[in-house]
Amino acid sequence: MPVSGLILRPYQPPDFEALLAMDQVCFPKTIAYGRREMKSYLQSEGSHCIVAEIPGPAISGMIAGFILTERDGEIAHIVTLDVLESFRRKSVGSLLLQAAEQEAASQGVTSMYLETATTNKAAIALWKKHGYRETATLEHYYGRGQNAFEMRKRLERKSQVKVFT
Repeated sequence: MPVSGLILRPYQPPDFEALLAMDQVCFPKTIAYGRREMKSYLQSEGSHCIVAEIPGPAISGMIAGFILTERDGEIAHIVTLDVLESFRRKSVGSLLLQAAEQEAASQGVTSMYLETATTNKAAIALWKKHGYRETATLEHYYGRGQNAFEMRKRLERKSQVKVFT
């Protein structure tokens, strides 16, 4: 069942510690980003991060997940999509992904790609559900014997409405 009232908003610097901690929880130590690497991605030109926040009095302001992308011209890279375990299978990841794709397409991006562990069946299913297809196998991407799939998706360009005055 989807999380009700979920708020998607842009990353803000005070979110940093929560996002870093979430990445450490969501991924094995060998895959999770360190402090410097995460900060570098968040501050790089073309980066865009969307945060999923839970509203309400009991857990107000709690971050359930986030997606971090970086754009370079017409191509965008999904750096990471993190969702806390208690919020998985509740549409949080799908909503974050759709928002990131819409934002990227509005900036002229025509293709998005990502890497995911070949053993991460849940992630592969999520990506495929949203139209991503395996384009390559990257051997030892996450270290010795830990391969990744590169997956890509073409984004639909949004037609721009011209207004004449």
